[in-house]
Amino acid sequence: MPIARVLTATGKRGIEVRLAERFPPAVAAELLAARDAHCLALEVETADRAAGLVAALLAAGAVAAASATLVATVATEAQLVALAAVCPQFEADAGVLARTLRNARTPPAVFRMRDRVLDVGDEARVMGILNVTPDSFYDRVAGPAQAAARAAAMVAEGAALVDIGGQSYAHWNPRVAADEECRRVVPAVEAIVAAGIDAALSIDTFKAGVAEAALAAGAHLINDCSGSSDPQLAETVARYDAALVVMHLKGELNVRSAASYVYTDALAEIVEFLYERTEWARAAGVAADAIAIDPGLEFGKEPDTDLEILDRFGELQALGYPILFASSRKSFIGRLFDRPANELLIPSLATAGLGIAAGARMLRVHDVAPTVQLARMYAAVAPDRRRALTFAERMPGTPATGNSAQPSAV
Repeated sequence: MPIARVLTATGKRGIEVRLAERFPPAVAAELLAARDAHCLALEVETADRAAGLVAALLAAGAVAAASATLVATVATEAQLVALAAVCPQFEADAGVLARTLRNARTPPAVFRMRDRVLDVGDEARVMGILNVTPDSFYDRVAGPAQAAARAAAMVAEGAALVDIGGQSYAHWNPRVAADEECRRVVPAVEAIVAAGIDAALSIDTFKAGVAEAALAAGAHLINDCSGSSDPQLAETVARYDAALVVMHLKGELNVRSAASYVYTDALAEIVEFLYERTEWARAAGVAADAIAIDPGLEFGKEPDTDLEILDRFGELQALGYPILFASSRKSFIGRLFDRPANELLIPSLATAGLGIAAGARMLRVHDVAPTVQLARMYAAVAPDRRRALTFAERMPGTPATGNSAQPSAV
């Protein structure tokens, strides 16, 4: 008997290209729209409204159910558009669901940072960590010259961004004043700019004053790990037409309070937090295409929550922003394997792979070269990419031979 197949691909573009090869554009588009239905969840005001929305979704041909005020549905965008047209009382709910579905189906292709535009459509881009601190837990540099040399080395290894940090957020380290942080960070930015190193420069800070000085020196991006604690930071970023990473944080930087790191639904809380803070950043003038999000692995979280975030990472695509993934050599991995930071390369790469598969397109890492290889390997399987690749005649290190037969894989 004939065997049916499941049409699938590792990347979103894979199935699109395959359908386009065999079907007319309109048919392919219809198949893709139906195929990209996701299980969506929406909290509404009352249980009665939830029941009414479920009934309307079912009438539109969707699958839907309610648990108290939570509505879960698997619906196509066409079904949601039809629901909004037929049931005006649910137009806003249908619009929210449709927007979320579009965000998950078509993630952003670019991330803009002042005069730089980073392609984040297919291949994840690597952000190298450059700590100009005396107390960071791993891989530090001292002074502007070393900072420029390390940045040049990371770019040579394939980094597209360099994240410069002048303050450690480990709870055993004290906070530093803004002027001291500037003293560490700004000369490093100036040295990298003066050296003509071709990378977007990110500043890992939550202080508007440090951001101001670094952006004036030539930085492109502010990576705020505080959950937007400084009300002036977004306005400062907007004034320079720079980019902003908004990270989720429960609690306070440099303070550990494990008893308070309790979540009823971790991803629901994180997504809601990031939605509120990104809306606040946009209201302050930061452009929508210059915002990225970060779930804040390990910041205000215990290892079980970090692992849950890895498992449910794709839910962050609902917000429609590029996602920064930052798990490199973090202590939740060390606590899992009972190993120090310098022995965590392989599990760090494994988590990065999970992030890429779930939609992360920027990877903040200590180990640039292996992570670039990881990201390029993931990208290489997509039809558009693999057809444009060139391959060496043979793998380096293997002997040349006149035998044209297919070589053994052993």
